[in-house]
Amino acid sequence: MPSQEERLTRLYEKHNRAVRAYCLRRIGDDEASDATSAVFTVAWRRIEDLPDDEMALAWLYGVARRVVADHYRSRNRRSRLTRKLSTVRSIVPAQPDWQVVQRAEYRQVHIALRGLRERDREVLLLSAWEELSNDQIATVLGCSTEAAAQRVHRAKQRLGRSFRALSGSGPPPADADGSERA
Repeated sequence: MPSQEERLTRLYEKHNRAVRAYCLRRIGDDEASDATSAVFTVAWRRIEDLPDDEMALAWLYGVARRVVADHYRSRNRRSRLTRKLSTVRSIVPAQPDWQVVQRAEYRQVHIALRGLRERDREVLLLSAWEELSNDQIATVLGCSTEAAAQRVHRAKQRLGRSFRALSGSGPPPADADGSERA
């Protein structure tokens, strides 16, 4: 009976080209080698689960399919992050005092956000930071799209009231029942 190392070596020699071709057709030359390596790394870790017969190649293709799917998810995350970062403006103000005022406003928004209830914070962060639509927020929260839209709207109103109260340009924030907070 061959050792696990010998078994993997034979498996690699027999199926490496087929697995690499599979990856190559799906993700291109740059990443195909890494994906192929990942497939055989999984095969090594799960050598006990690997079929001995002609089903070995099918098993490897199943692993390759998951490796390629992970690659697409990573690529999509990277693209979303790149798009998100491209929207961040780098503003170099002409006057240093403008920068101080801007930082103070950012701090006030952060303080106002922290002062909200957890569910309001969560809804605002899902909407603004994660850039989720109301449909997506509804899925996360387990509610209807209309309910999610209403929650986002109300949370924005509460954040606005809280921010204005902190900046001294409005009444103190109110709770959901309309009473003012101390």
